[in-house]
Amino acid sequence: MNADDLFAFSAACGLFARLFGAGLDHDLVRRCAEGHVVEAWPFHDAGGGLAMLAGVFADLTDETLVVIERDNTVLFIGPENPVPMWESVWTTPDRLLFADCAEAVRQAFAGAGLAAPNDGHEPADHLAFELSFLAALLARAGQAMEAGDEAQAQQQVDVAAAFFAAHPARWASDCLAEVGQRAATDFYRGAALLCADTLAGLQAAFAPVN
Repeated sequence: MNADDLFAFSAACGLFARLFGAGLDHDLVRRCAEGHVVEAWPFHDAGGGLAMLAGVFADLTDETLVVIERDNTVLFIGPENPVPMWESVWTTPDRLLFADCAEAVRQAFAGAGLAAPNDGHEPADHLAFELSFLAALLARAGQAMEAGDEAQAQQQVDVAAAFFAAHPARWASDCLAEVGQRAATDFYRGAALLCADTLAGLQAAFAPVN
């Protein structure tokens, strides 16, 4: 990956980290629409998620945002059966929170010199936290590459690739598929599809060249 690729994947992971948290950031959604995020999206839209988001952004109103926020509440907060957004729920037989993978993610943050998400009040293996970790590492790699420090850039990429394989690669696609299936709006259906496509592209970019 070159610096542009690294920064593009970093920005995408950072965006999805904010979109898949509990509570809708109205200003962020407005900025995505006004900033022509869809038109400038740097990756292939294999699943059609970008087209769904384009339709939402083309006619974004305050009323639309209220509907999207309601969808966010049902999907991620409840009160009834929200989509579990933690790795441990998807990867442990008993679907329990605060499993070993949550501690492993917390330690990965610490090992990279980053503040642990939510200071232990919420399991660190939330999809939003894992994506934000990838965003930080890929941004560091891009900065190192721009500075001509290819060894440091590669080290950050290697850490990101190992983290991706150990964590999001094991469960994120299943989680995002459920978000897409249960979403009531094209906003979250599209975001789930686009995030899954982006992570598949990142996984391919991490693959060693033979």
